[in-house]
Amino acid sequence: MMRKSNKQINFRVSEKEYCYIKKQAEKSNTTLTDYLKYSALNKNIYVINGLDDATRELAKIGNNLNQLTRLCHQGVITCLDLSDIREQVKHIWQLLNLLTPSQL
Repeated sequence: MMRKSNKQINFRVSEKEYCYIKKQAEKSNTTLTDYLKYSALNKNIYVINGLDDATRELAKIGNNLNQLTRLCHQGVITCLDLSDIREQVKHIWQLLNLLTPSQL
């Protein structure tokens, strides 16, 4: 099976340019190859600090929603009592709004 990226491009840079490009790639949490590819293709590179914390928080909220849904299906709580679920969904939207490109 042939790799999708099967063409190679080589070019030379000075030591100073190399250090700068490498540092930029590290800042963007990408490999040097990906950073150069994105840069050359005029693709935006977004760095979102604290994304790991937001991801963990969203996972916890998703777990809570799954538990509430399971309890509704089991008849333990009535599905008409949606105040907890509404609060969780509101919290999810608040977190997601923080991650939109217009906020970057």
